Amino acid sequence: MSKLIDDYNGFVSVEKRPISKVGVFDYLGSSIGADDPNKIYRVYRSADELSNKETIDSFKLVPLIDDHEMLGTDGTPAEKKGVQGTTGEDIYFDDDTLFGNLKVYSDALKTLIDGGKKDLSLGYRCEYEFRDGVFNGEKYDAIQTKLRGNHVALVDNGRMGKEVSVCDSAIITFDNNDVTTGDKPKMDEELKKMLSELTAKVDALSEKIKVEEVEEVVEDAEE
Repeated sequence: MSKLIDDYNGFVSVEKRPISKVGVFDYLGSSIGADDPNKIYRVYRSADELSNKETIDSFKLVPLIDDHEMLGTDGTPAEKKGVQGTTGEDIYFDDDTLFGNLKVYSDALKTLIDGGKKDLSLGYRCEYEFRDGVFNGEKYDAIQTKLRGNHVALVDNGRMGKEVSVCDSAIITFDNNDVTTGDKPKMDEELKKMLSELTAKVDALSEKIKVEEVEEVVEDAEE
């Protein structure tokens, strides 16, 4: 069980916190560089990869932030995003789970955690091998290799669910749960349609207002 400890600065330390785990997870093709960007791919994250020393070391002392944003090289400068805390150096793999310790500096992040935003989600670079297989009875389409940490984010909906929470060529991967339905592309199109209709209504209303203003000016002039 994790423990939350306030120090004399008011910073919060979180010990022995699960931050990732072995398993087969859903990813949208567009987020993993797959051939079909709209297809949901089943991706296997293995114990060999999570227990790899380079993987473990890469998640030591990386920024803890609110919501995902790739930081550093080819990403956003850390000071621009705002770093709310950090992982510690006690990162280790045990029983198919990657554990770590965290330190929260930010009062804003502590408020979010107190308010119920507690899911953790890894941001990292990795490579994908697209090949079929089965793990614990679950079929997969691809496997992750060479995971290298960039940050840990506090999110509303983490891919690993409540098990990973406070109280995952190189592809940038965020382990928030961006695949909640197979209808995401359809939803995007519906949103675009709604925005287009709203814009048309606003334009029509603006034209009506302009016409009414002109008529009012004309009436004033005639008087």
